[in-house]
Amino acid sequence: MPKGNQYKPCPPDDVIKESAEFYYKLGLNDKEIVKQLRDHFDHEKYGLSVVSFRRMRKNWNWLRTRQQKHTLASIEESVRTIRKRFPLRGAETIRRDLRKQFEMHVPRQLISRLLKIVEPEAVQARRRRRFKRKRFWCAGVNDVWPQDQHDKWGRFGLWLHVSLDPYTGYINWLKVWWTNENPRLIASYYIEACRKLGAVPLITQSDPGSENFSVANAHTTIRHRLDPSLADTLQHRWMRKHQNIKPEIHWSVFRRDFTPGFENILDEGVNDGLYDVNNTLENYVFRWLAIPWIQAELDDWVHHRNHNPPRADKNKILPHGIPAIIRTKPHQFDTMDFKVPVPSELLDEVEAKYAPPDHPVFELVPPIFNQCAHDLYQAMGKPEVSSETFWDVYQQLLQRFQSTTQENPDMITLLRSSHDDDDASTNVNDIAIIPNLKELRLGANVIGPKGFHGSEPEYAAFTSEEENSDNDSE
Repeated sequence: MPKGNQYKPCPPDDVIKESAEFYYKLGLNDKEIVKQLRDHFDHEKYGLSVVSFRRMRKNWNWLRTRQQKHTLASIEESVRTIRKRFPLRGAETIRRDLRKQFEMHVPRQLISRLLKIVEPEAVQARRRRRFKRKRFWCAGVNDVWPQDQHDKWGRFGLWLHVSLDPYTGYINWLKVWWTNENPRLIASYYIEACRKLGAVPLITQSDPGSENFSVANAHTTIRHRLDPSLADTLQHRWMRKHQNIKPEIHWSVFRRDFTPGFENILDEGVNDGLYDVNNTLENYVFRWLAIPWIQAELDDWVHHRNHNPPRADKNKILPHGIPAIIRTKPHQFDTMDFKVPVPSELLDEVEAKYAPPDHPVFELVPPIFNQCAHDLYQAMGKPEVSSETFWDVYQQLLQRFQSTTQENPDMITLLRSSHDDDDASTNVNDIAIIPNLKELRLGANVIGPKGFHGSEPEYAAFTSEEENSDNDSE
């Protein structure tokens, strides 16, 4: 009888193809993909070598850089599209964008050549940029979630808020809304992130502003319920300005990478007199169109940051790699995950108390205006809102409002009330911190009486500016 093959068969396509495609789109090479796929099939039944996977990949028509054979001419239009939205991005980041947006695998050297040809002055300007290095302390994955607000877009009536896991660099949320001062709104961001994770971090952290009180209370309530030994301690750390241990939370990267292109677009309308943030009608029309569009762009940017490795930094002690993989597979990086699993019922309970969904702060615009905007937008044929079309769509919708408002008494009353309703729902900070709790400080107890963060915490150093190197400019 003929002898059988001594090797195990490869996993079927329906077992690994979806996961393999995820890792392929992250830009991992074949060896790295095979390593990650070992968590996705039964090793008793199947085996997978790099050679076998390469053969499977070619059958799926997943071509690498050499096979796609791109030239300066074939990538120029796509690169210009990316540069219009993100004018300060360098070659390495553009290479990732090409892979994600256009499924184009392009060598970095080819992109560098193109940038030197089409924008030599911008290349030199990016090379001269320098970043300040700071330090932050954390012990592992989901040890602490710092959060912070960003008010630089207030002139447009847009306010941002962010949280990340500094150990992995994973962004938990990056949100835009017409306020970032309401504690219920900020608590909703925290609860949404916890739902996705199915857990909470050990501690949360923020500046001592009242907008953060609901997050502090919600997180403390959850931690107390799951570990009664913590009942006398606030499980949220307040960071004061004089303490040099607050991370920049990607704002420097955000301002460099995301902000310039979109600020240029928004400034066009303001400078041309199309939009006045203090005009109620214009503000509501702008808000109704801009916030969903920009949030979609932010979600895309966050996905990019979470699913691509930052540039290598020889000074960085924490794990190097793709934040999403470090977060889901900490064992591969010899680190610990400190997340605390939480039942959905408990999240529902704290949401009802600290971020009730029926609160006015969760309304994009007042209900009367929202219905009218929806009807007018439908009558316009629901044109796509994008970087290229935003101000055209805004002007069309505004004109329709201006021509129909006089026929709607309820709309006239709403617009005459100016921002009073917004102020009422934004600035009512009637949530107080849970009383009689000790403040949490560095080294304080966060896991029972003899917790990891007891008298001898084992923290690792974190450099907040992981893109400290400027070689990305070529």
